[in-house]
Amino acid sequence: MKKASGLVRRLFDGKIDIIGDVHGEAGALATLLDRLGYDGLGHHPDNRRLVFVGDLVDRGPNSVAVVDIIKNLVKRGKAQMVLGNHEINLLRGRRKHGNHWFYGEPEIIRKDMAAVSYQVLAPNKRWREETLEFFAEQPLVLEGKDVTVVHAAIDSECLSELKKWDKKAAESNEDMGILDAYAFFQKRVVAEIKDLEGKKQPGEDLEIQKELIRQNSHPIKVTSSGREERAEKKYFAGGSWRRLSRAAWWNSYEGSSLIVVGHYWRRFTPPNPKLVDGFNPSGKNPFGDNGDYNIAGGGGGVLCVDYSVGIRYEERAKGWSPGAMGTGLAALRFPEMMLMFDDGRERKVGKAAKVVS
Repeated sequence: MKKASGLVRRLFDGKIDIIGDVHGEAGALATLLDRLGYDGLGHHPDNRRLVFVGDLVDRGPNSVAVVDIIKNLVKRGKAQMVLGNHEINLLRGRRKHGNHWFYGEPEIIRKDMAAVSYQVLAPNKRWREETLEFFAEQPLVLEGKDVTVVHAAIDSECLSELKKWDKKAAESNEDMGILDAYAFFQKRVVAEIKDLEGKKQPGEDLEIQKELIRQNSHPIKVTSSGREERAEKKYFAGGSWRRLSRAAWWNSYEGSSLIVVGHYWRRFTPPNPKLVDGFNPSGKNPFGDNGDYNIAGGGGGVLCVDYSVGIRYEERAKGWSPGAMGTGLAALRFPEMMLMFDDGRERKVGKAAKVVS
């Protein structure tokens, strides 16, 4: 398998459109690209280019088409992407909620477990191998002068660790890619957990501390799925019960660049709140009352462009129209700071009025 040539790379110069988690929603992607003004070759009349924040795949009806579309755009130099946790799961061969399509297997993914959701299955072994090769070539972080793109989280310590790895890989005579980096950081995590086990008594508290180390001490996990903290109580999300919740790391961000992320299941206010009242398949909103279209955190701020298009399978299962739960596929037009959605809405990005707790 061909491997990555840098976990941290340079973001496109010029005007860009940064698209949130697609999660196999090929129809929403095609609609959004059309509304943004791109043709089938990725050309834009104003020479704009595309950047994807990761999680291209899983849960939606046609991840195969989404991968083929974006791979073609990247190969043509019309798009860049960063890896999300869903791509990394596939690279590591991990069967997870919503990704059995990749292995040619239908899957029940609905919260009520009532029926299989329609998903196009990966066509053959060759397609799977080519897709994994493509993912292995992609970075975790794209750094620009005024904006950085990462799937879930970044801080100076994490960025430093990734850049140290890149330097080590560049100086090596061996082909060292993202899976090698993952294994390198995992060894450090195992050592930290072993040290903890020598100091703590067995019990639930120890197990939660070990979970926190597995996540927060691994730079690739941090960039692709964020920092975590102990949840107030167990909750159901992503097909399983969880004891950790996503930490609002943006509250302590002090950098000068804008950070654009996906991952966090943001939603705008549903058009008919009474229709969806009481149904929440994705856990609590980590942005609280920060507003539907605002930047969060300190410094240059953090903007999440994941508007939960990845749970449209639940809308379809209930017979609701697309967007009934406030879902959407969004693109941030940069530097204009305008959000554009697949349903045609456009919203100017605002600065948070207060820090989210």
